[in-house]
Amino acid sequence: MNKDCIILHIPHSSLTVPEEALHQYDAGFLQEELLLLTDRYTDELFALPYTSIVFPYSRLFCDVERFRDDAQEEMSQKGMGTIYTRTHDNIEYRKVTSEEKRKILSAYYDAHHQKFEKLVDEKLNEYGEALIIDCHSFNPYPLPHEKDKTQRPDICIGLDEFHTDTKLAFYLKDSFERKKYSVKINSPFQGSIVPLKYYRRNKNVSSVMIELNRKLYMNRLGKKTEIFQKLKDDLEEIFLGGLYVYSNC
Repeated sequence: MNKDCIILHIPHSSLTVPEEALHQYDAGFLQEELLLLTDRYTDELFALPYTSIVFPYSRLFCDVERFRDDAQEEMSQKGMGTIYTRTHDNIEYRKVTSEEKRKILSAYYDAHHQKFEKLVDEKLNEYGEALIIDCHSFNPYPLPHEKDKTQRPDICIGLDEFHTDTKLAFYLKDSFERKKYSVKINSPFQGSIVPLKYYRRNKNVSSVMIELNRKLYMNRLGKKTEIFQKLKDDLEEIFLGGLYVYSNC
């Protein structure tokens, strides 16, 4: 088992919208949407000594965790597919031409997934295994566009029945609960990303999603709280203290 087979995927931490795309948005809505939908600080909280891939632009510009084809992506029906056009409460605030969408998908979405796939290829070639940690956060309360309206835990662990090892899931759940965090499996969000090249095809590519409740580390204005460092320290202890032992790599 080698911890070097681990890849941290951090897709939603950025607040950046490319300047050339700002004309597409109604500026009156953009800042609120950035506050509500950005997994702010996840790039800092998951700054661990593993290989990482961080998407440098906001999900409001291009969401690299959605299916590229709108016909496959259920959130596209809410204007929140790869290219967001509607707010969390279903108000249109962005207009994108077909040509602009084509360019964004090619230059940003495809480029990110090519890099991601290459990293997985490299891990498989060198170690025979790859473990993806999909790093996210969520609001303390459900937003209108979100399906799961149940009470939210501190930590959500997202599993894929094909790509997530049961021992790894139990290690993570037990580790967080030992530190007094409440934990749910696949609630309020479920699954974990795997490059399509390997999705449901190669069990040597493992994946698990970690979602952090934002109340643990920031306030509703997006500012870090005094317990930010404690959460960061806890994550470091859990992810460096034996995570790879419970993975397949």
